Amino acid sequence: MNKIIYMTLKNLKARLAKQPILWVQRESGYVIPCTCAFYKAATPDQIYSFVKETGFFLPTSYIDFLKMHDGAILFQDQSEYVDSPWYIFGLEEIMEYSEQNELPPNLYAIAKYDQIIIFIDSSRVKEGREDYLFEGATIGHDYEAINLNFEVWFERLIVCQGAFFWYWNNYSLKNYQPEEISLDELNEMEE
Repeated sequence: MNKIIYMTLKNLKARLAKQPILWVQRESGYVIPCTCAFYKAATPDQIYSFVKETGFFLPTSYIDFLKMHDGAILFQDQSEYVDSPWYIFGLEEIMEYSEQNELPPNLYAIAKYDQIIIFIDSSRVKEGREDYLFEGATIGHDYEAINLNFEVWFERLIVCQGAFFWYWNNYSLKNYQPEEISLDELNEMEE
């Protein structure tokens, strides 16, 4: 069992057991109440059947996730704004997404947030590479490597409370534009 996957899930679920609503701070200072839900575990037979039927190579850390939970819904916004949650796909959801969408034969989707999809490159997993995660969108066919494996991506996703942490290096003092708030907006927020 992958230690990072196990400890990340164990401790997130322990926090949720104490307090089922997590107050998540997002970029630009927004705070939202969120919940998480976890699906039942996939059996070894289900995993074997999936691999045999699809021909996809699954990374060990993702298999370990599936053995604990065959999918999850993370950071489900419980506020009036209802921001999209992260869906971590289970085996059936991977199959459904693959059947409903035209994808390169080496990619399969494992997570979704709004229009953003996270893919695993099966050929890279087969080669033993650790940089097998890609990002794409539900519209279009552009896929960009994010140079991560599942265990690192998943742990950081939980630590940063669902934020797109792989974009953070794109911001520097040269291209960052701070948002200004008007006095009226400030007064409205204080009320």
